[in-house]
Amino acid sequence: MKSSFCFDTAALVSLGHTDILPLIIDNFYVIISKGVLEELKDIARHGDDDSRSAKKWLDYQREFEIRNIPRKRHAEDELFEICKSEDHLFVSDDIIAIKQFKSDNVKCYYSVHIIFLLYYKEKISKERALLNIEKMRTKRDWKTNLITIAARTLFN
Repeated sequence: MKSSFCFDTAALVSLGHTDILPLIIDNFYVIISKGVLEELKDIARHGDDDSRSAKKWLDYQREFEIRNIPRKRHAEDELFEICKSEDHLFVSDDIIAIKQFKSDNVKCYYSVHIIFLLYYKEKISKERALLNIEKMRTKRDWKTNLITIAARTLFN
């Protein structure tokens, strides 16, 4: 049985910079809100690396569940409602949202945790996992932030 995760736009864009989207779709049940879908479509209109990442996810939109819940100011808040009511795990690279949701007892992960889970399930090698995390770090311009620290902790 696949584990269910609610993904926000930031996490999807980060993971879209990798070569493992088919593995994510095959191994996890991806849940997003209509707000996240709209944000992906908006990002896809630009001509940069994040745009190409968003387009990759839009190619897979038939493979995941898009929840039609009342629109909120932030798409993360829509996902929060889903996670809270259905006890799903929340995946985000928005450090502020993670901090807020953890204080409300929602189980939260960064995108690097998804890569680690694929490694843990022996779907990818450690080398491939680390290479994909490095791709995300470079494309998303992460320095030494909580996400990169989490990745180092997971793989050490």
